[in-house]
Amino acid sequence: MTRLEGSGVSQLKQMIARIGYNRFDRLELATVVSPPPDLRIRIDNMALDLEADDVLVAEHLTRHKRVVTIRHEQDAERDVGDTEPKPRDNDSTGSLAWTYSYVELQFEDVLKAGDRVLVASMNGEQTYLILDRVVMYRQ
Repeated sequence: MTRLEGSGVSQLKQMIARIGYNRFDRLELATVVSPPPDLRIRIDNMALDLEADDVLVAEHLTRHKRVVTIRHEQDAERDVGDTEPKPRDNDSTGSLAWTYSYVELQFEDVLKAGDRVLVASMNGEQTYLILDRVVMYRQ
């Protein structure tokens, strides 16, 4: 399976294209009963649990990697061990330079038992797509 790219909406569109056009039947709330890899969820007001074979999961809810660019100042007059910046004048020679670092981040915030999730049903409730984790603020 190839990796989905782009925003959440773009990824959702790609996932729908992979499994064929489907009209979402409805949105439901569910609770994660068992975390991946033996994923099981319980849809509110449904008598039985859905297992991993019946469920698709948005990538941001899985263990995944992203490459990010970090832009930071590089002060030519400052040593690595310095805790305080050295004074400098604000002339146009600019002892500051922008440096770009490319870092690969691995996200580990996978679904856990007890998580509440928003689920879209499709294919006449034969397949379910976990769109996101949800929270409720109580007063």
